[in-house]
Amino acid sequence: MIVALAIILMTRTVKVSNVSLNASEQHVEGYFSISGDIEYVEMRSADECSQIAYVTFKDSQGAENALLLSDAKIDGQSVVITAATDYELPPAASDPQESAGGSRSAFEKAVGVLKHTAKKTKDFGMKHRPEFTFDAKVPIFGGKGNVGVEKRV
Repeated sequence: MIVALAIILMTRTVKVSNVSLNASEQHVEGYFSISGDIEYVEMRSADECSQIAYVTFKDSQGAENALLLSDAKIDGQSVVITAATDYELPPAASDPQESAGGSRSAFEKAVGVLKHTAKKTKDFGMKHRPEFTFDAKVPIFGGKGNVGVEKRV
């Protein structure tokens, strides 16, 4: 029992199950960034309704913090967060460019989140097609000193 607990406390990766199909790596990374510095996020298909995310932190404290996020919702869907003790980082995680310069900068992360937000906003607009109308009351001055107000659309 103590050995199992020690392994869980030493892991740097959490498994996030039941992630919405609409959620992207940037979305998951943005959600878990409050737990600690993230090294890598991998998304895998789970079934026709959801996907699985593996979030690897730079240290085990980030994973421990992420495990405390019970009742979490990502993109409106409840997720299950567990320690991923048997997960191995794929070769893509050890990108030489990223190793030389550290992980993505906060600016790059923010740009990713903003792009995701812009896409979601555009998708919402295309789906719901909101219509806006504006009107204003403007003064009218007649030729014989008549003054009035007219509604213009």
